[in-house]
Amino acid sequence: MALHQHIKRIARFKGDRLRFHRTLYFPRHFLWGASTSAYQVEGKNIHSDWWQWEKNSSQRFRSGNACDHYELYEKDFDYAKDLHQNAHRFSIEWSRIEPKEGEWDRNAIEHYRSVILALHKRHIKPIITLHHFTNPEWFQKKGGWARRRSVFYFSRFVRFVIGELGDIAHFWITVNEPMVYCTMSYLSGVWPPGKKSYFLANLAYHNLARAHREAYSIIHGIYKKKDWHPPKVGAAINSVSLHTYQKHSFLSWLFMRVSDWIWNHSFYFLTGETHDFIGINYYFHYRLKEPHFRTIKFFLEARNEKREMSSVGWEVYPQGIFDVLLDFRRYKIPIYITENGIATTNESKRSRYIVSYLKEVYHAIQAGVDVRGYFYWSLMDNFEWEKGFAPRFGLLDVNYKTYQRTYRQAALVYSEVCRTNSIPHHLLAYIGHSVEREKRK
Repeated sequence: MALHQHIKRIARFKGDRLRFHRTLYFPRHFLWGASTSAYQVEGKNIHSDWWQWEKNSSQRFRSGNACDHYELYEKDFDYAKDLHQNAHRFSIEWSRIEPKEGEWDRNAIEHYRSVILALHKRHIKPIITLHHFTNPEWFQKKGGWARRRSVFYFSRFVRFVIGELGDIAHFWITVNEPMVYCTMSYLSGVWPPGKKSYFLANLAYHNLARAHREAYSIIHGIYKKKDWHPPKVGAAINSVSLHTYQKHSFLSWLFMRVSDWIWNHSFYFLTGETHDFIGINYYFHYRLKEPHFRTIKFFLEARNEKREMSSVGWEVYPQGIFDVLLDFRRYKIPIYITENGIATTNESKRSRYIVSYLKEVYHAIQAGVDVRGYFYWSLMDNFEWEKGFAPRFGLLDVNYKTYQRTYRQAALVYSEVCRTNSIPHHLLAYIGHSVEREKRK
């Protein structure tokens, strides 16, 4: 008996359970959206340390007007609504709210109130980040996150913002990717303040952890005092998946365990039970050929093995997000994928990326991981820090001369996922499933 005939015969007895390539449905009330950060899309954040950093060297990219989202946010949210997104993650720019130490800009806080209300009007849930890499210039001049006093300044900012906006927003991310921030700003020195010190990087990391703990307490305290709906408070961590070429080497095993703890779990160790949810930003899969201490570059670059990569050299490895989600199941609290995306100018590749990664998220949910939302990075092309405007992450293409937005092919693919709360069967063709398609009406 031919193999395919045997499978069909079994299927008649097992029924629908053997239809492996059917539509994949996500849990009810799943959040579907995209993410942005203020400095990367708003433009003209002239009181930010990044703005000053750009001005200090002619070799650095200038953010300028970025995507002019500060003026065009209503139109951008119309795009998000048309793409059937029911949630949106964005950040509040600290340097706009407090351009000078202890002085609050009422126009800026009212602007962000209008932003939140614009999302509500479109039935899009606001997910708000309080610190996404950038700081006020005055804060940096006082020593930034390498000074213990930094926690006091940030807590004061948090208390003001929550007091002003907490009545219309309930989902808060305190800090974004603290490990990445400390590595880029205090270790490699390619972000402001441009330091290269293990000691300062470690100090800043611990201060960010303290800041998160303080912010968590402040936010919950204000909501309880004002009898508002209980908030959700957490952090967004850059999580990595790891692979070793020497599976039976104790030294390699130990190195991987330490690396996993530092990148994926150290922040939770430092902050304890001050998380109502886990925010996961997933982009990176690292391969360790052999452990050594000759350089901080321990991991093999994907291009060495001619693997599929994004335009910025990050490996495309969908299974990694499944591995990370299973790992974070240990905390037994809800998980939101607060960032995941690819920089590319190939729309078939972007579509394949979205479908393949979401399929792994679906499998993680089936494995018992409490995932409740997914946010693609990013809603639109934007200013990508030291890389400038060249990387194209957006669901919307941005013409930086006219600020015109245009739907990309992958945006329509993701829109169908958002609309149906599923990966429809026919979209699996993007990842090479050569099976008979379901009949479509």
